[in-house]
Amino acid sequence: MKRNQIIQGIGVLSFLAFISSGFAQEKEAIVPFKIEDRLLSGMDIPKLKLKAHPDREYFQKRIYQGSELSVFILSSETAVNDIPNFPIDEFVYFLNGRADIEPKDDKEFSFFAGDYIFVPKGFSGKWINNGGNTYHLELSVISNTRSDSTAISKAKIPFVLNKDRISGIQLTQLGSKKYKDVLYHGVELEVTTESEISCEMEIVDQPKEEFIHVLAGVLTITPKSGTTQTFYRGDFFVLPKGFTGHWKSEGHDLCRTLRVKQI
Repeated sequence: MKRNQIIQGIGVLSFLAFISSGFAQEKEAIVPFKIEDRLLSGMDIPKLKLKAHPDREYFQKRIYQGSELSVFILSSETAVNDIPNFPIDEFVYFLNGRADIEPKDDKEFSFFAGDYIFVPKGFSGKWINNGGNTYHLELSVISNTRSDSTAISKAKIPFVLNKDRISGIQLTQLGSKKYKDVLYHGVELEVTTESEISCEMEIVDQPKEEFIHVLAGVLTITPKSGTTQTFYRGDFFVLPKGFTGHWKSEGHDLCRTLRVKQI
C-alpha cells in the first residue's frame, strides 16, 4: 500500500482489505453504484488502528468492491510513510490537504486538493500526507487483480494526470461524435477521458467495470431491471461489468467523463 508504511493508507492496506474479504458478489440486479457525497465530504469514515503506527489518527472505508475494481476513501493526520517498492497501480483523487512526495532518486514535489493522481507500481520514496489543520482526504481506485511480478511501469514516480485533457482541451476525436484520450496505461490500471456529443444508446453486458467521474454534462442511466439514476458534473460512480441498460448523455456541446478501468 502506500503512505502508511506501504501496507497502510492508499494502496496496500486497501489491497489487504479486499483480499481478506474475498471477491464474491451477491447475485442481484447489476446497476450503477454512486459514490455518496457524504463520504466524499469526509463523513462516516471508520477509524482504523495501524499496526505499524498505532497512535496515528487514520480513517478508511472500502466504498465499493466489484469484479475488477475496488474504491476506497482514506483520511489521516499529517504523517510520513516510507515506501520501498509500491506493489500496485493506484488512481487517486485528492480531496483535502496536500501530499509531499520525496522520490528515492528525484526532486521533491507536492500534490494538492483537486489533483487527479496516478501512483505507479514500483514507486520508491517518501509520501507525506499533510492534513493542514487536521486530516487529509483522498479517493482511491485499485485493481482487484495483481499484475505479473515481472511487469515494469513506464512511470517511476507518482504524477498529476494531464490537466488539459481533463479540462477538455485538445481532445482526440474518434468519430463525428466521440473523443477519447488515454491519460496513462499502467500495468494494472488505465485512465482515460471520454467525451461525446449528446446521445442515447443501449449497453448490453458491459465488458469492463469502469470507475467514472463526470467532468461536464449529465448522464442518465436506466438499468434493464432497476431505477433510473442521473449523474451530474462532479459525481463519481461505478458502471459494473455485465451492466445492461439505457445510456443517455447530455452536454453543453460535450458530455465529458474521466474513467478508470482494470487492464
